[in-house]
Amino acid sequence: MRKTEKITVSLPDDTIRLADETYAGFGFASRSELINAAIREYLTRDMLRQFTGELTEIYQKIERSEIKALEQHLSKLSYKIAVELAQIQMLLATAMEIPYDIDRSLRGKAVKQVNQLKGFVPLSKAVKEAEEIAGIGEESEDYV
Repeated sequence: MRKTEKITVSLPDDTIRLADETYAGFGFASRSELINAAIREYLTRDMLRQFTGELTEIYQKIERSEIKALEQHLSKLSYKIAVELAQIQMLLATAMEIPYDIDRSLRGKAVKQVNQLKGFVPLSKAVKEAEEIAGIGEESEDYV
């Protein structure tokens, strides 16, 4: 048997009436047991709310750190891809003996296409631009 302590609590008449009318229906032996359970339930819910808030903060921190790590990883991959593409471009320019001014012009057109097409440049557009710079095709600003 748990030790109990008698205390004086002032409650409104309607709350006492509600406790008296319902304690047996909830399976309690007395109004005191109902009030004890109600207080414990209320405090437990409040503690759970606080704990849930703390968990939410922890999960948010974890999520932010995972996103940051993913962003850093993607940034490193983008850098590696850019280096590889630059190396390929230099190799092609050297192998094809492309003059520096034409190489710079190609690069400018490539930057313009990538910016206008939001990163996607179809091969047909790239070939067309290369032909225009080399003087094979017609000059065009159509990137749509």
